[in-house]
Amino acid sequence: MYERIDSRRDRLRLKFLLNLNRYVLTAGLALGLFSALVAMSSLGEVSLREMMGPNGLVQSAFQTMLLSITTSVTLVVTISQLVLAQELGPLGDQRERMDGERSFREDVEEFLGTASPPEPNAFLRVLIELSSDKAEQLNDAVASSDDDELHEEVKQYVDNLMTNAELVNEQLRDVQFGNFAIMQAALDYTYSWHIYELRRIRKEHADSLTDEQREAFEELKAVLQFFAPTREHIKSLYFEADLVNLSRQILYIGLPALAIAAGMGFFADAAMVSGATLGIDNVTWVVSGAFTITALPLLLLAAYIFRLATLAKRTIAIGPFILRPSEDAGETEWEE
Repeated sequence: MYERIDSRRDRLRLKFLLNLNRYVLTAGLALGLFSALVAMSSLGEVSLREMMGPNGLVQSAFQTMLLSITTSVTLVVTISQLVLAQELGPLGDQRERMDGERSFREDVEEFLGTASPPEPNAFLRVLIELSSDKAEQLNDAVASSDDDELHEEVKQYVDNLMTNAELVNEQLRDVQFGNFAIMQAALDYTYSWHIYELRRIRKEHADSLTDEQREAFEELKAVLQFFAPTREHIKSLYFEADLVNLSRQILYIGLPALAIAAGMGFFADAAMVSGATLGIDNVTWVVSGAFTITALPLLLLAAYIFRLATLAKRTIAIGPFILRPSEDAGETEWEE
């Protein structure tokens, strides 16, 4: 029932794209860029010292970075404005959004029997626990059935759902909104596959079901279907919060990077730096370090886009569509 990760390489790729702290990833990318620049300069036939001077290649590179930094800052601010534009609107639109959220909560509370929690992580846990309760009720409803195959399939289905729910609930424990762990947990709950399996079992054994058992199937399906809009809403909130954080961080590091790029592009000269460290000309250390700092806004942008684009791809389908393989997912059978 869970997403299959076929190799260590896949696990490392997902950790790199999704789980790793964005600042740690940015630092790693910066270290890689710095090391590559130092290595290429040391092994190259032409030294950076020879490239410095009026209208030299080093100055041209930093002048180009000025444009790149300005473009990246403008791009991030523009994207953030487009995403946040939906938060700014007429009173009628805001009221319609609020009515929609309130109506959805009331639908959930009909099954819950009490007020739903306001925190996103707590709301997710309540939905998952509610689906577990309804799954147990379904298991109890078919326990006395004369259809042994139905009883066995439902028991296996409920065991898989409960195991998945326990794993996700543990991930949501003591997690605050804004932490990627909430989205990771939402991704790990394979509600689409649970809905498909539930519908398949009911269809295959429709003739042997009692009214009580049909009602148990319907209630569990209704609860599982609440999870899709909940995950999409939380994803939207997470995207907005992440883009706001990205805009702020880009501005924080963009201004110093802009100053360094301007200084190196307009005033740097080989005569300003002399000597060598670890057998490498100090000009190489200075130029490589300065270029890495000026590239930080672009590296930070790349780190965030890695996560947001991957997250968008992995949640592109909503409802009964399954785009990612599951460990227990076989070929989907259907009839014309």
